[in-house]
Amino acid sequence: MGENVSQNMSKSIADNTQISEPENLIPTTKSILTQDDEWHKVSPIAILYFIEKLVVGIINNVFYMIPMFITLWDEIRENPWIAVGIVGVILGLITFFAVWSFLVFRYRLSPTTVEVKSGIFKKKHVDLPFNRIQNIKIEQPFYYRLFGFATMAFDSGGSLQQEARLIGLPLSFAQSLQMQINDVKAQVGVDKVVLDKTEENNNSHIHHNETIVNTRSLSDLVFHGITSNRIFIILAGLAPFVDNIFGYIGEKLASWGVDIGQTIESESFIILAIYALSLFLLCIGLITLLSIVGAIIMFYGYTLSKTTEKFIRRSGLITKHEISVTFSRIQVAIMKQDWLDIVFGRYNLKLEQLNGQIANANPSAANNKLMVPSVFAYECRDILAHVFPLHNLHEIEFLNISKRFIIRHLIILAIPMSVLTGFLAWNHHQGNTVNWLYPIVLTGLWSGLIVLRWWRWGYAVNETYIYIRKGLFGADRYCIPINKVQRVTFSQSVFMEKAQLASLKIQLASGSYSIPLINADLAQRIQTYILYNVESKAQAWM
Repeated sequence: MGENVSQNMSKSIADNTQISEPENLIPTTKSILTQDDEWHKVSPIAILYFIEKLVVGIINNVFYMIPMFITLWDEIRENPWIAVGIVGVILGLITFFAVWSFLVFRYRLSPTTVEVKSGIFKKKHVDLPFNRIQNIKIEQPFYYRLFGFATMAFDSGGSLQQEARLIGLPLSFAQSLQMQINDVKAQVGVDKVVLDKTEENNNSHIHHNETIVNTRSLSDLVFHGITSNRIFIILAGLAPFVDNIFGYIGEKLASWGVDIGQTIESESFIILAIYALSLFLLCIGLITLLSIVGAIIMFYGYTLSKTTEKFIRRSGLITKHEISVTFSRIQVAIMKQDWLDIVFGRYNLKLEQLNGQIANANPSAANNKLMVPSVFAYECRDILAHVFPLHNLHEIEFLNISKRFIIRHLIILAIPMSVLTGFLAWNHHQGNTVNWLYPIVLTGLWSGLIVLRWWRWGYAVNETYIYIRKGLFGADRYCIPINKVQRVTFSQSVFMEKAQLASLKIQLASGSYSIPLINADLAQRIQTYILYNVESKAQAWM
């Protein structure tokens, strides 16, 4: 190979001489550049990774274990040693399978590929050529950072089953390997992947090809935690257990000498209202605090850098993540704004890649999306200018969709729900006086939400981009380059045809995006214009 590769070989060998690992665990750097048929083990510290993976799997499936605990609950209360035995068995199985997974894990490096063998019951053999690697992520969970180890994830942008991951590697070796894969890719004209920063120069020095574009302070993360609260999902999941929860709380208060019934009867309405408001604010405060902690854990030390070809995001308090996104792979830019973001004038900027659908289907792949949390409009403008130079997403004027959207959803949703509510109210009272206030309020509520949804919908098209806006209480803005479009579908029902309306569905590699109920002639012109530009200019979409 060339002089550059020789220099990298020398540097990598020098780095590896400092690693106190047995020779059979880590191949010399020369094995990357010459054919080596030997399969290598990783450090025993990789067992911690497998333990974490198994524990997370159990937590994700704990719902299916609830019936077993309900069945054994009486036995466990009478014989606590049963619970100890169950926990001991679970921990023993986790340790056993983690050690077994470590023993069967092997990897092999050649001048052009990385191969990984893993799996206990389902054997997996991944053979990933370097020229198919889109991103290389170096991650350091907290239990690896203590000992200077790391995990390498190779993203090819394809099926999740075809991704490769090397675990339990010394950090210096992982960085050297990353550099040499970059050199091999550079020689065949593939974009270089930027090295991860080491712990010693964290947030103080970056690769010479990188320029810092944006950083997030602790106060920005606090704003993100406040505005991006998703606790209502947890509350919805707890809905079936509300009676049990309140019953448990009542029993606890009674054991502390607090009689809720007597308090309600003895206290005035104003005092009770103050109690209720205080309790509500306390719950909201705790929920918000948890959300802020989650945001800090995920985005602490956030740094967004760029090279000539890509963005690199580094963040994480417990586990440090590095995510790189090549400009050419970005399919759509989204400025997301919930109602609290509107109050504070903030946005969450998201850049969707080719494998956006994979990330949506699998939460573990969500880190393949690049997000800049809680930024102002001018920051979104400057960041997007590196990817979509002619964008005008932050101040584009959107056209409204047809008001028939309101009528359509009133007929399909609001009116049937109101009729159903009225019938249930009448049936419940069985001919007695019915309080029709409930269906009236429900009809008004649904109608208001539908009108608000229509008001948020908007679209615009210029020579280079398609813009879409949608939302309910918040508003999300989408910027789609026309050259990224793979298919445009023109749809029109019988009723839409009579009203001279149509809908467009725009298909990208990252997903589909719709513009509903717009003028049919305009929809046809937009479709024709998009298809003409895609075919005539023939620009690369990745």
